[in-house]
Amino acid sequence: MFKLYSCSAHSIYFMGYNSSPNEKQEHQIKSMSRKSSSLAKNTASFVIMTIGLGVIGMMFAAAGTLVGGKVLGGDSSGFGALGLAIGGIIIGYLAGIIVGIALIKKILHRRGSLLLGIIGSLFGAVLILVLAEPLNLNSNPNLLFGVFFLTVPLFCLVGFFSKR
Repeated sequence: MFKLYSCSAHSIYFMGYNSSPNEKQEHQIKSMSRKSSSLAKNTASFVIMTIGLGVIGMMFAAAGTLVGGKVLGGDSSGFGALGLAIGGIIIGYLAGIIVGIALIKKILHRRGSLLLGIIGSLFGAVLILVLAEPLNLNSNPNLLFGVFFLTVPLFCLVGFFSKR
């Protein structure tokens, strides 16, 4: 059995043995390198968009916290305002993700389904909140919100880029 040590478009080395590839092998090698660079580019683009959606969602979550805690919980003191502030974080984050995916579609002209992106973000939020108890995510608030803040934009982008 030969081990592949180095591979380029001009030569293939099998345990020190140099053989020139034919045209078909050379074409396969070039297409593999194009596919790998395209995959890396698409993966990097997906990660950057996920982070961007998260940042936009965090800005809306901060606004939701202020609205939920200060405005809606005006007279209530203590835990009443805290509950409304946490609700404001969740609703504000979802609103920010939805605005972010609409901006990706309009400004960056990315092809995708806005409706499936919104459904994906809502599904991701509901999924985490429903599975918080069985997966024991609610034992640590940092873990719960960390998983929530990662999965909502991820599900949103998966829905956005999925085909109808």
